[in-house]
Amino acid sequence: MKHSTSGTRLIPCVFMVTLAWLIFWMPLVAAIIIGLFLLKRPAAAGWFGTGTLAAGFVLTLSLLMQYRAYSAAGSAGHVIESAITWIPLFNMAVEFGVLINGLTLLMLLIVTGIGGLIFLYSTLYMAADESKARYFACLCLFAFSMLGIVFSNNLIQIFIFWELVGLSSYLLIGFWYEKPAASTAGKKAFLTTRVGDIGMMIGILLLTGYLAKSGSGTFNFLKLEGIYAAMPSGTAELLPPPVLTAVALLIFMGVMGKSAQVPLHVWLPDAMEGPTPVSALIHAATMVAAGVFLLVRIHFLFEASADALAVIAWTGAVTALLAGFIAIVQDDIKKILAYSTLSQLGYMVLAFGLSHADAGMFHLTTHAFFKALLFLGAGSLIHGMHTQDIWKMSGNSLLKKMPVTSWTFLIGTLALMGVPPLSGYFSKEAVLAAAHAGPAPIFFTAAAVVFLTAFYMGRLCAAVFFSKAGSGGAHTDSSNPHHTVHESGWPMTLPLLVLAVLAVMGGYLPIRELIRGSAHPAEHHGESAAFLTALSLGLASAGFIMALILFRAPRKKSFPFPGILEKKFYFDTVYDLMIRYVQENIARVSDWFERRIVVEAGANGTANFVRSAGDHLRRLQTGMVQTYAFVLTAGVTLILYFFLIRG
Repeated sequence: MKHSTSGTRLIPCVFMVTLAWLIFWMPLVAAIIIGLFLLKRPAAAGWFGTGTLAAGFVLTLSLLMQYRAYSAAGSAGHVIESAITWIPLFNMAVEFGVLINGLTLLMLLIVTGIGGLIFLYSTLYMAADESKARYFACLCLFAFSMLGIVFSNNLIQIFIFWELVGLSSYLLIGFWYEKPAASTAGKKAFLTTRVGDIGMMIGILLLTGYLAKSGSGTFNFLKLEGIYAAMPSGTAELLPPPVLTAVALLIFMGVMGKSAQVPLHVWLPDAMEGPTPVSALIHAATMVAAGVFLLVRIHFLFEASADALAVIAWTGAVTALLAGFIAIVQDDIKKILAYSTLSQLGYMVLAFGLSHADAGMFHLTTHAFFKALLFLGAGSLIHGMHTQDIWKMSGNSLLKKMPVTSWTFLIGTLALMGVPPLSGYFSKEAVLAAAHAGPAPIFFTAAAVVFLTAFYMGRLCAAVFFSKAGSGGAHTDSSNPHHTVHESGWPMTLPLLVLAVLAVMGGYLPIRELIRGSAHPAEHHGESAAFLTALSLGLASAGFIMALILFRAPRKKSFPFPGILEKKFYFDTVYDLMIRYVQENIARVSDWFERRIVVEAGANGTANFVRSAGDHLRRLQTGMVQTYAFVLTAGVTLILYFFLIRG
């Protein structure tokens, strides 16, 4: 086994590599310790898991400072790679290592920072759950899986952790497995994402297979980027253009699964059956972020095919628009936020497809701030109200009774809408600028999503915070404090306050400095900035105010929306029909083939043939010597005839 430290700009720093490996392995060690020793001590398990993520965040800050010390002020592009040869494979080698650059550090801050806040939040949110220790063990495994994706330096390693993220999400979405809905949701998420993962695996094999034939086979990201950079435009020496497109689209299938893009989006809303902190982790810091992260990590692979980029851009646009429409008819607060995530993920993918990977990654980062805030705020509301129905939450003066939760939730809403000077404004403007420079239909779609976002969040806020009369959601038993609307404890409100600060100030952090060098940044010209800002603010204001007018009274919840929105554009219906009829017919044909061909013709037919042959052959066993002598003579005669006369 060999150990190497290399990169586009070599930085011999053993200390930084050591920090990276520590951050990488700590959550797995924590998961094992909790699983082996703390299952009967749930409180200790919770604080141990939280401390592990907090320590990881501190180490990440140290790693960031060390990395910046080696970088020139305002520059980027330094890459640190440390790897061992894991599996020698013909003229290639499968490595296991860590790759550290600005993109890695940005994702580390998101996973350990926001993840640590969600861990802290969970210590109180899951306090009464009998399986709290198992929950934190799975949560640590989830964090480890995501860190594996972030640190991976090659396609095979990232695919392994890609699958481990899928397993972890299955365990957490179906955490309350005794509930049929949760169990079904976990299986749905696992199977739906596997469809995309099969495409991703084929794409990886196709890419490496073609490169291996030319002697350039490798799984390593840096080497692949060098190969792609060395290929002249239009050349077919290593990878013909159709293969470039096929590889990009097949790998994008994996992104469609993890980042829930149409038509592989159906699992994400159902994933709300898991505990609310899990929803926050999936939507802000781990699973759905993995797809967009992969796009940016191997941006060179997609940028080699204009056709692939066009497909990616339109996929993101369609996802953003459809999810925005579906969100306006949901009554479950977590479902509204889930479709909001789908829509915003579409925004990020759209930006990438328009060759603005930096804008997509910037929006992913700010989205992590305010979407974690919104989900944790929703969890606090559910914790205090014991309902997820926004209409049952209405009329309870939540701004007074749950001030921290309510006001921070409103801050998250404004950030999601892109109101300046909150963080969402800066990243959404970057995406709009990218769309404005692209095809007009995509720009109009992006603008429509701004209106829809404000509309469905305005509807949510109108019902939960500004409605004057409720529909039975408030607890009226004032003799028991646990049955009254109440603010959550500090382990739940402290993360809300921290995330609210990030939602407000996140746009001023040097996020884009870390992104540059990991993706090609696009320069946005200033002449259209005022127009885009005015358009965005106008659409957001119109959507929010219209929703407040329409839905402030609970009776307005019966507003007649088109039935296709209630049916979620019939995606689940179509998939159900496909499974019910196509799969059942395939099962019937397979059953017939097994019974008639495999069993009756194959196994039973062979047995009958042997039995029949035995019945006929045993008649030759007469016991008479003269018969045997005759047969022997005839046989010898035939042999002599063929060899002497015919030969």
